[in-house]
Amino acid sequence: MAWALPLPPLKLAAASSSQESSSSSSSSSSPSSFSYRPAVILPGLGNNSSDYNKLEVTLKEQYGVPTLVAKVSRLDWLRNAAGLVDPNYWRGTLRPRPVLDWYLKRIEEAVLEAKELAQGGTLSLIGHSAGGWLARVYMQEFGLSDISLLLTLGTPHLPPPKGLPGVIDQTRGLLDYVDKHCSKAVYNHHLKYVYSGGSIFWQFNCKC
Repeated sequence: MAWALPLPPLKLAAASSSQESSSSSSSSSSPSSFSYRPAVILPGLGNNSSDYNKLEVTLKEQYGVPTLVAKVSRLDWLRNAAGLVDPNYWRGTLRPRPVLDWYLKRIEEAVLEAKELAQGGTLSLIGHSAGGWLARVYMQEFGLSDISLLLTLGTPHLPPPKGLPGVIDQTRGLLDYVDKHCSKAVYNHHLKYVYSGGSIFWQFNCKC
């Protein structure tokens, strides 16, 4: 299924000097001594779990955030070809389910694992590219009571404009569905939404 070109592996922004100085000033307290909510990383289109190893290790070792990555391989994305037999694909009205049930299952498995680390607390979801709007689909379908932060990196949250020459919806209607049927990606009292194109680490320097 031709949604979009696979994105290159996510690159981490270097910690700022202010973060480094803050870290050194509090060196007496190791990251593990803090109780941060666990984070689940959701790979983007065409990426696999290992592309996020550096991010996972950095969040764990430098920021004390218990982190895991949803288990996705590059070959898994070929499952999306199942959408080609759905008439909605050709009409541009494709829905996330059942085509993307495999990815939602991977999110569910990762969330269940992270909940054990949370010990009754809430989680953060970090969605890269398509992983960001797939997180919205997951929360719409499975609920969000265990999730208090959705951080998206390079995620398109709005469908492309319709009726313009040369504009093609490469998601074949998936983003349009998300925009119409999933909760809007806006901050509310229960769930924080954060869009980022740079350093993400300051988002985890709180226990909220």
